Amino acid sequence: MYVRYLVKCRLNSNKQCRDRLAKDIKSGALARGKIFYEGMQAALREATIDENGEVHFIEVCYCLEGGLYPMAMEIPVLNQYLENVSEVKDARFRDQCTMECEFCDCTRNTKLPGKPLMDELNITSKEDYFVDIGRLKLNRKKQKEGIIALKTLYDNKNDSLKPVFAGAAISGLFAIFYDGSDYFRIKNIPDNSESRLILQNLGLEVYGSVESIKSSAISSSLANSDKRSNVV
Repeated sequence: MYVRYLVKCRLNSNKQCRDRLAKDIKSGALARGKIFYEGMQAALREATIDENGEVHFIEVCYCLEGGLYPMAMEIPVLNQYLENVSEVKDARFRDQCTMECEFCDCTRNTKLPGKPLMDELNITSKEDYFVDIGRLKLNRKKQKEGIIALKTLYDNKNDSLKPVFAGAAISGLFAIFYDGSDYFRIKNIPDNSESRLILQNLGLEVYGSVESIKSSAISSSLANSDKRSNVV
């Protein structure tokens, strides 16, 4: 079971700890070698800090799947840099969720309080390879559906089109692209060899399959119907 959590902790008052946090986020050293490495890097790069010095971020955690408590593996790493992890709670009510947290964008519009943590730490750059798909700002007006839309995109592609991610949801495959000004998605693509070949030619490997997502959602989440998906 994967869960997307809202986490709150405090920025360490020790300047050396702050400097080390900034250095290790900027260099990519923080959590390197851990299974949650990219997730934590993405989460902290999108984190905010409020007027009371509380840091807020959203992170996908796999600990429940292993029978552990939420953020069990992540908290020891956070404690090396931050103080007092005071709150870990579901980012979305579970009765509204199919636990597709790797691919879900249910927290896309979640507004975290305060200003960007990166501003507080004087970090000006954010590497593109630390991406939380659930926090990308998608242009819903550009969203399309089905294999016809995918074929049209492929036939009309140009140098400004950048592939970002492709995955599987209950309702079909989906792919996220950047067209030079906006991120957008094509969803409900049938999971077949033709679709996967087109995505591959666009530079995307698909993570998972529709059948595996359906099986996981029905057996290990609160979803009782394959008609429900957070990837909508």
